[in-house]
Amino acid sequence: MILNGYALMLWMALFQAILFAILLLVRSYRQSKHSDLLLALLVLILGLSTIPHLFGWLGIAVLWNDWTFYPWNGLELAVLPTAFLFLQSRLNTQWRVSLKDLRLYCLYIVYVFCHLAVAVQGKEFAKWWWFEVNNRYNIDAVFSFCNVVLFAFHIRRFFKTYNAYQHWSANRYSNLPLLSISWIRSFLIAYFIFIAIDVGLTVMELSIGAQYDKMWWAYLGNLALTYHISLYGFYEKPPAEVFFEMPRAENESEKATDKPPFSPAEISDWRDKISRYLNSEQPYLNPELRLSELAQHFNINISLLSTLINLCFEQNFNDLINTYRIEAFVQKIETGALTQFTLLSIAFDCGFNSKTTFNRVFKKQLGLAPSDFLKKRPVKGAE
Repeated sequence: MILNGYALMLWMALFQAILFAILLLVRSYRQSKHSDLLLALLVLILGLSTIPHLFGWLGIAVLWNDWTFYPWNGLELAVLPTAFLFLQSRLNTQWRVSLKDLRLYCLYIVYVFCHLAVAVQGKEFAKWWWFEVNNRYNIDAVFSFCNVVLFAFHIRRFFKTYNAYQHWSANRYSNLPLLSISWIRSFLIAYFIFIAIDVGLTVMELSIGAQYDKMWWAYLGNLALTYHISLYGFYEKPPAEVFFEMPRAENESEKATDKPPFSPAEISDWRDKISRYLNSEQPYLNPELRLSELAQHFNINISLLSTLINLCFEQNFNDLINTYRIEAFVQKIETGALTQFTLLSIAFDCGFNSKTTFNRVFKKQLGLAPSDFLKKRPVKGAE
């Protein structure tokens, strides 16, 4: 065994992956977090994908000499499906993997089957196939490029799911579950980096051959991605309850052609009814307010109430509730609340759950930051 700097860095990637996979598995068991189970699998796949290259730098030839052409490579083909399953589990705490989801792994399954079919014929046949067929016709490179094509397909699904989730959450939550949103955005950026590395590896192999000293830099990028996903995924804990389900295409098309389910008179009546309830009961002061609570009060289906709010106020539920919160905040400021309380504590009293959310909503509603608002509109206690 030869220990060197190249091998050491890859050891770090493998150790990081195994360590955080264990931590995530423990948390998944203790807290019944299905998304942690899939995240552990994703991190482990990234770590294990470095093993063939790590063995090469350590001078261990058992994979090539004794287990010739067995599918010890190609784990990168399983990253995309696992990533997408993880995304679904993070957005819906009730969702579980089913057998039909295994079709996402079709490319990796074909890769494993083809390699096993050759490897079980014996080492001599496997070596002949490796050099005379696989390498000559770049069969493994075809799998890599198919993975790139699948990436384009999956990244479209990622963004479609992400955008649908944003729309859905804005119509369900008065304070958006930003934890989940920020994680998805960060994950997409990280995965862009990974696929670029994978493409670079394939091009490098076809153009200059599998030169370990050059390919190592690409695996170093894999190390960075493993660290990013491990640390971010572990410390950004999943929300306790999110029940988003991706709408079916046929349902979306039906909704686009259907007429509004309410007459103008009904819309007017519902506008008055909802406004009276919000003004009298002030449910928007509750930072955990959800559309389901209003639907329960009015004894109406959640989806119908969401449609009503959009028709009555030309706003989604999140924007409507935050409009009332901003109005409550401005009223408190104008009546001298700043003489006794801080700006942030007043925002919290009005139903906001974080400084970031308050600043973002305030600027969206009034077109300027809270500090600029106080400068342009002097009020009691703002000096």
